[in-house]
Amino acid sequence: MRKIISIVLAVFAITASAQTNFNEGKTFQQILDQAKAEGKPVFIDCYTSWCGPCKQMATKVFPQKEAGDYFNSKFVCWKVDMEQGEGPELAKKYDVAAYPTFLIVNNDGSLRASQVGSAPLDKFIKTIDSLLNEEKGLNWYQQQFKDGNRDEAFLKDYMDLLDSRYLRNEKKQVTSVLLEGKTPEQIVADSTLFKKFFSGNYDTDDELFLGVYRLRPTIVEKYGEKAAETLDKAWKLGARMVIEFEGREFKNFDPTKFDAFKQMMKDYNVPGIEQIEDATLIAVANYKKDYATLAKYLQKDIKTKGAVWTSARDLWPLLMGMSQNCDQDKKMKKLIITEAKNRIDILKKQEAQNPGGKVTVGDKQMTAAEFMINNFQKIIDQLDK
Repeated sequence: MRKIISIVLAVFAITASAQTNFNEGKTFQQILDQAKAEGKPVFIDCYTSWCGPCKQMATKVFPQKEAGDYFNSKFVCWKVDMEQGEGPELAKKYDVAAYPTFLIVNNDGSLRASQVGSAPLDKFIKTIDSLLNEEKGLNWYQQQFKDGNRDEAFLKDYMDLLDSRYLRNEKKQVTSVLLEGKTPEQIVADSTLFKKFFSGNYDTDDELFLGVYRLRPTIVEKYGEKAAETLDKAWKLGARMVIEFEGREFKNFDPTKFDAFKQMMKDYNVPGIEQIEDATLIAVANYKKDYATLAKYLQKDIKTKGAVWTSARDLWPLLMGMSQNCDQDKKMKKLIITEAKNRIDILKKQEAQNPGGKVTVGDKQMTAAEFMINNFQKIIDQLDK
């Protein structure tokens, strides 16, 4: 009996060592302490529960022996759900805004490098290895910038690096240095300056953004409607900032603040204010689980043939949540099914007019429209039982 137990334990030990060890159950500080003791940097898998590519890395890539051999030998590895526990704080600290993001952190807690996106193991290891061994990596650029390097070619290369790593807040700081002393009129008139501003991820509470945005008609004339529409997105994000959170949990929504923000949008002649207002109030209703309000917006979306939710990807998770919480309410159930069918019709028409490229979903190849149609059909099937 002891021999059998010993064999089982030995097999378990071999299996455990053959895959990436993410030291689950430890805090970030404990991981840093372990990294110091072992003289290694930290490799962090930043994921979310809803991220498909994150799950693919977790189930297909990191369990492989080659992954364990590489990552366990070079790093102290850790993984964190960016919406739970220490995740939100670390997302803010390391400017994580896309998933999956993989961080290489020095054992003093400073960021050494980051990489966004999933990849097959061989390609992924090559990418991480190049980040680990690059001569002029993120740390080098950060130190040069800190030491006062303001050479334009250097700043451009630094911005390109930050852009490739999705480090938006840091990129905004570098952009601000490049545009220092420039007026909104100078920025819009000079295509090179405007391009730098355009990629700086400015917010609606930034004076430079507001100054440039007042020149929207000139931007449309000089750079086209799409450039102006990209700047318009800042207002959509700004409206969401009126919603208060405690960590990732909804805390409060102040209608007075939102009214002030709407007035600000009117003052700056922002197009599509009604759509921005709808999107914000829908988000609040969703957080509050105010299904009566959500039902009104579903009815409006059906009536206007998809004008409320211009993106099927935004509508789908909301319908999923409602279907899971309202399936005993016959009237609500019928409304959700009607909306899902309405969206399938819209997607089919869009697909017929402009077929998209194929993406891999599981073991199948399908277009983005087909993927969303399948998701809406699943909601219908679930409620139609």
